[in-house]
Amino acid sequence: MVKSIFYIRIAFFSLFVFLTKGHCIESIIISGNISDVSQNPLPGSNVILVNTAYGGAADVDGFYSLVVPVDFVANNTTLIRASFIGYRSATDTIKFTGQKEIKMDLVLSQDVLGLEAVVVTGLGGLKEKKKLGVLIESVKPEAAQKSGETNIVTALRGNVPGLEIRKTSGDAGTNAYFRIRGTGTISGGHEPLIIVDGSPINSSTRTVGGDEGVQSPRNRSEASSRTSDINIDDIASIEVLKGAAASAIYGSRASNGVILITTKSGKTGKMQITYKTQYGVSGVKKNYPLQTWFGQGAGGDTLTNSTFSWGRPLNVVGAPWYNSNINEDKIYDHMESISGLGFAREQSFIASGGTDKTTFYLSLGKAYEKSHWIDWGSYKNLVSTIYGHIPNREIPSDYTRYTVRLKGSHLIRKNLTLSSSISYVKVNTNNIARAHTTDGIGRGLLATPPDFDLLPYLNIESQYHRSSTNENPLAPQGPHSWNNPYWVLFEMMQRQELNRSYGNVKLDYKPVDWATISYNIGADYSFDKRLDILPIGTYRNGGIGRMFRNLNNSLEWDANFIITFDGNTLLGYPTKLTAGHNLNSRSSSTIKNLGNEQIVPNYFQMENFASQSITEYVSLVNTESVFAQVSHDILDEIYLTAALRQDGSSTFGPSDRQHLFRKFSGAWDFTKRYTIPFVNYGKIRAAYGEAGEQPEVYSIYTGYLSDNIGYFENKVSLGKAGVYNGVLGYVSDSRLGNLAIRPERRTENEIGLDLEFFENRFGINLTNYKATSRDVIFTMDVAPSTGSDTYTANGAIIENKGLEFSLNGIIIDKKGFKWSSRFLYAHNENMLVEMNGVTKESSKYLDPSNIPIDQLSKFTFVAPGRPIGEFRGYSWARFGYGIIASDRDENGNTVYIDIDSVYAGQWKKNDVYVQRDGLPDVNWQTSDGEAAGYLWSGYSPNPDWTGSFYNEVKISNNISISALVDISSGGYIVNYTKNKLNEVGTHEETGQRYHEFFDDPSWDGYEEGNSTEWGKGPFSHFLNNGHQAIGPGAETEINYSESFFTGTMGTATDIINNIESASYIKLREVSISYSVNPRSVKSLGLNGLDVRVSFRDLLTISSYSGWDPETNMMQNRITGEDYFNQPQTWGANLSLYLKW
Repeated sequence: MVKSIFYIRIAFFSLFVFLTKGHCIESIIISGNISDVSQNPLPGSNVILVNTAYGGAADVDGFYSLVVPVDFVANNTTLIRASFIGYRSATDTIKFTGQKEIKMDLVLSQDVLGLEAVVVTGLGGLKEKKKLGVLIESVKPEAAQKSGETNIVTALRGNVPGLEIRKTSGDAGTNAYFRIRGTGTISGGHEPLIIVDGSPINSSTRTVGGDEGVQSPRNRSEASSRTSDINIDDIASIEVLKGAAASAIYGSRASNGVILITTKSGKTGKMQITYKTQYGVSGVKKNYPLQTWFGQGAGGDTLTNSTFSWGRPLNVVGAPWYNSNINEDKIYDHMESISGLGFAREQSFIASGGTDKTTFYLSLGKAYEKSHWIDWGSYKNLVSTIYGHIPNREIPSDYTRYTVRLKGSHLIRKNLTLSSSISYVKVNTNNIARAHTTDGIGRGLLATPPDFDLLPYLNIESQYHRSSTNENPLAPQGPHSWNNPYWVLFEMMQRQELNRSYGNVKLDYKPVDWATISYNIGADYSFDKRLDILPIGTYRNGGIGRMFRNLNNSLEWDANFIITFDGNTLLGYPTKLTAGHNLNSRSSSTIKNLGNEQIVPNYFQMENFASQSITEYVSLVNTESVFAQVSHDILDEIYLTAALRQDGSSTFGPSDRQHLFRKFSGAWDFTKRYTIPFVNYGKIRAAYGEAGEQPEVYSIYTGYLSDNIGYFENKVSLGKAGVYNGVLGYVSDSRLGNLAIRPERRTENEIGLDLEFFENRFGINLTNYKATSRDVIFTMDVAPSTGSDTYTANGAIIENKGLEFSLNGIIIDKKGFKWSSRFLYAHNENMLVEMNGVTKESSKYLDPSNIPIDQLSKFTFVAPGRPIGEFRGYSWARFGYGIIASDRDENGNTVYIDIDSVYAGQWKKNDVYVQRDGLPDVNWQTSDGEAAGYLWSGYSPNPDWTGSFYNEVKISNNISISALVDISSGGYIVNYTKNKLNEVGTHEETGQRYHEFFDDPSWDGYEEGNSTEWGKGPFSHFLNNGHQAIGPGAETEINYSESFFTGTMGTATDIINNIESASYIKLREVSISYSVNPRSVKSLGLNGLDVRVSFRDLLTISSYSGWDPETNMMQNRITGEDYFNQPQTWGANLSLYLKW
């Protein structure tokens, strides 16, 4: 019926032309169906007559129809081509024999490797993927949309081999740690450069607040990353340039790789409108393992306001001594009451269209996330009354983002096009103080004794802050040993307000048919306001109160002039030359206002603080570059590309201001020359490239500091607040400038193989790479006579080498049913091979005091001969380190034992020496007589391999079911939270403790031969990671007493025992979508209706005993440490797409 109506309209149109023109320009109809090899229709397929402006799109049934003048097909040489995303295009010749209608069906085969896709290769370059000598990963935006994430980076988890992404927590709008092919820097950032529509944008995560004496992201509130400012619905394509061979064209900012994002544009034709609405919920995936059998106190007795849970045994259900005949003790599930379901909603409106000359794209979006922490309304339901109290905030953790994007193009004349885009983003967040600090939520949540009720968090009589460490404070200041977690939620404040605008203007001019000139200028401006408030009564600084304001203005502008020559058009040779010039400037201005000692409670203006200080910081980095790239095809089977880029930057030392970066790649399509059974396509590729990392701003200068903007430490004393005789003093910066500093340089060799086989149903990408980062920058100590403490210099070499593999396949392809699958694998080995002249080999023979070491975080270090980030920390006497242990002989005399030698052949590295008394030695010495200190653990956070397994089933062309399993194997995490909870007595492990009641016949739970055996055993019972107890006391029975847990198992004796495997298998995503037949909704005025239900992180399989191995104490900086980190969450979303 629809086709009949269409033909009637064509007939009336032809009659109209005849009557109005007086003569007929004869036209014909070309129509047919576009389907895959299993005869499934491909709706939305593009059809075009090659080298003409005539084209169209297939309808929901895959049917297309074109009306074209007969002159275009009369010579029987006109080609018609059909294309569809994910399929190989099909081309056929139109045969005209005088008929009025030509029927032509086109069948497309699956393009499992995306070889026909035209990908963005950088700086405006476009190239067919099959001609690339490097591997550029393309990610469909639909894959990111299924995740339900608002941050494009976390949405990519499990979709790109070699791209490691770990979300910091499940809090609203949080950031993520991400890197490509390992870490190649020490002091620099590891995140890739992100380019949107040809212009770089700011993708950083700024963390502020926390303990001002600790300049580290680990103790600051969680902050949103600027990558979350991009509305995923606006993205048309994502390309990941993983190696230096692919990213070299971006020079001194591309050593960590590049992520290229191209946003959607308007298309010629009728305006199209899409409205999306999405609702979601989230929740914590598991409870933390805490004990509930022992109450608050110390020494086995109840003690009010104690920071410990070493009190009496509680009579509770489940305890071995539970007695239903006596009063049952009340215990509290703190996590259950403070956490519930999070909520999310997202809406977007998109309109696009255009004429032959002008196109436009407009999108409006709003995203909102409220994390799983309860709000004030829920809190009021937990307590009998709030006594009229008004909290400082009612929603403790949420994220709101508004986005507006306008993009357009105009054909000024046939050879001149102007295009532009602009985005505006407004972000408001409420964040929670990170649990690493005692200000944070996790410390009070997990360390509070099980028999203490955290509700209400305000003392009933005084309305002062109430915690388990001070239940009845006599003053508003407290004091407290940590904060009540409800105080953290509703009285402490960490806020962010961001206004940001970024975009570009581009002019494309084609003066002749063999040359194109383009000029693209982009800018990214943001104004970021932060507020961090610790009201009177908060733990820090004795509860005097503190307010912190941070204002940051950031601007980056980038201009590219590019000229491209097409040798095929000019000379008939398949050569393309691109040359250009780039100017880039990045500036930042920050004002920090800090107020201490609040005067009037609940009044948060700077004048209400007795002590105030202001700090101002500015930075400016300018870079100028020239670049050129040439590509040449030989016999349409060998593809060569070479490029050069020279960068000059204000961050480079004046003695060496210009630096050159090179790349070369080649690919050979050997199946065009040789026929191989079952192989339909085969390509060998090889590439070499160089890319850099710029030094930190102002590394070339030695500046001066006052007490308001720096830390004097022990360098000089100018009196209180740096004032001497009433005059503010300035001293030289503790960091000595380096006039010869150079950019870090990463050189990378890459070889690969791409195959398609079994009638193009399966495809393989295999890539092997070796990357060497030289001139790596780090900080070293210098002699005090220089007037400084440290010196920033080039002096390290880091090596990363690995293998990446992807297998794509169509398992079943029948009419009405298709099952496709994908497996990704990536392995990377990382090693610091040289640092400050000490090589990996020479470090084996040097005294440890002569080996350079740099500390990245609390337990994360670097040194030659070790992977970046290997853990180093407190340890018992362990084998394999040349340790001299102390012990007592049978007569009680102190003896010293070279444990490696005495027990030779019996031990493996990190096994533990156990003294005669049954305990490990915590007062050991090195072979040189030095006292016990930090040991290298042999464990690092770097996974052995990462991978994913994706499956998608399509039914009847309108139902899609998909699932993504994300895998990380190997790598470790320091569970320092467990150390602390063992110390305070709340960890589940401490439920195995000994209490003197167990041996007391007068105790209600006493039972000879039963209770008298509780809390006793060998020390080896608590050893992890397969380590063994070796020594005279290895089998000695000890009491698992309070002193055992607070001393032997505490925070200052050993961390290696609590280094746990960070391996996991996660059901990262499950998605079910349904596309309603457009005919069914046409009566509603709609052209389409899609419904999708998706789930995120529903299941995690891991041996990690903490909340989740996917966590980052250092937020986006370093992974592998857990000290009261916030938990991860699962999520579920319902999405509705309406199309007009």
